[in-house]
Amino acid sequence: MKGEGSNKYLVFTAFACGSIVMVVELIGSRVIGPPFGVSLFVWTSLITVTLVSLALGYWLGGRLADRYGSHGALFTVIFLAGLSLLAVPVIKGTVIGLSLSLGLRAGSLVSSTVLFGPPLFLLGMVAPYTVKLYMGDGRDEIGRTVGWLYAVSTAGSFVGTVSTGFILIPNIGVNNIIYLSSASLILIGALYWLLFRRKAYAMAVVAVPLVLLLYPKDLPSVVRPDGTKAALVVNEDSAYGQVKVVDYSYGDQLVREFLLENMIQGAVDLKTGLSVSKYTYYIEKLSRAYNPSAKRALVIGLGSGIVPNRLHKLYGIKTDVVEINPSVVETAARYFAYDKSLHPTFIEDGRYFLSASTEPYDIIVLDAFSGDTPPSHLISLEAFKLVRKRLSGDGVLIINFVGSNMPEDLAAPSSLLRTLKEVFPNIDVYTSVEYSDLAPRVVNMIFAATLVDRPIKDSYEARVHPAYEEDVRALLSRKIKLPLGETLFTDNFNPVDFQDFKTRERFRFSVIATSDREIVLD
Repeated sequence: MKGEGSNKYLVFTAFACGSIVMVVELIGSRVIGPPFGVSLFVWTSLITVTLVSLALGYWLGGRLADRYGSHGALFTVIFLAGLSLLAVPVIKGTVIGLSLSLGLRAGSLVSSTVLFGPPLFLLGMVAPYTVKLYMGDGRDEIGRTVGWLYAVSTAGSFVGTVSTGFILIPNIGVNNIIYLSSASLILIGALYWLLFRRKAYAMAVVAVPLVLLLYPKDLPSVVRPDGTKAALVVNEDSAYGQVKVVDYSYGDQLVREFLLENMIQGAVDLKTGLSVSKYTYYIEKLSRAYNPSAKRALVIGLGSGIVPNRLHKLYGIKTDVVEINPSVVETAARYFAYDKSLHPTFIEDGRYFLSASTEPYDIIVLDAFSGDTPPSHLISLEAFKLVRKRLSGDGVLIINFVGSNMPEDLAAPSSLLRTLKEVFPNIDVYTSVEYSDLAPRVVNMIFAATLVDRPIKDSYEARVHPAYEEDVRALLSRKIKLPLGETLFTDNFNPVDFQDFKTRERFRFSVIATSDREIVLD
């Protein structure tokens, strides 16, 4: 393989492999994110595995290039990288399932290493090989050549990053991106054998990932031992996380759940139309108790759309909705009777909306979670100052926060309380009934913050799902006194990911333990 044509192909190879390195790194968050959450720990694991794997590949690739500096060796490495990437969708369920017991941090690190370490290691070997082979025609400008090839590879990384984040993930899904990347690597190797070695049969190997890419896959369904059927209705990879809808049927009962990164964002009893997510009743009850004359509301974080639906239907409250993920809005409209024509819906970041809007609201509901993680920029001092500007004089801010009933896990909610105290003089905190349990439990903590201290009126008479009626009626009796935290959450310093990781880890385990693995890991 000599001549200008071969060097052009090497440049193309450097570009393509650089692109796929970033595809693998970005897509990794969508493979291990649903079971482990797309948090700082998951991204730390992925970046660590990427850097270590590439470094080892650079090191070994350089040594092998000096010893076995042939084009055949390079394109065999690329071919093997394609095969190892092809294995990811096949083995990910087993690998992640075995890693779950290791916890959030160790589990995500082990999963990332096993799934993405091999292809990234092999792709790391490409750079020193291309340099060695490109220099093989007697060029003496080593610095310029190395700089040129690494620039080409980095340009490929840029294209891979932009294409994956802006185009591929929202449109073709995670597994298909993996199959496409695998097919691209295998095709690069096959084209070498076809174009430069005249081995036409090499093209046949490309068919394997292409068949997997084009082969239709049914969404899973599971029948539990008690006869309950769980069926995955929607499985969509959006720009902001994996969106799922799951139907649970038993006899004439049918419950539909909305999941984001496998965390429940709302559920309804399709027979009665009532919510089976009790925190939605908590939000509704406290909104009415703290401001019974409210006319306008703002909900940041749509979920399944239960809260704005009920505020409008039961109380005639005009409710604006801010949701950053358009897939969430479309799923709520199609599967949970969310009516976009009744609720002005803004597809944008909640913080941006607060800074740009001039409308006053009597109720502001903050229920925005990326899976199980609250966005730090929405629970900071600066964000709450923006909320205060948007509240009417007798308005109330309602925050749904996932916390724990264990004293050692109170750092995050206590810090949230301290931060709110800097802006709002009056703050009450209510919890779900499990807060009084002796065993560790994940609970909803509902913060109600107001500018004016006034009597709370319990006039809530709305229809509640029978399973939660007693719980919801007694909510106001479960006001707790949190200690004032030591940390003030600001845009500059907001360690909420570190303070509540044990709670989120427990939350993940509880959800996965009570869910069907086939659906969680799909």
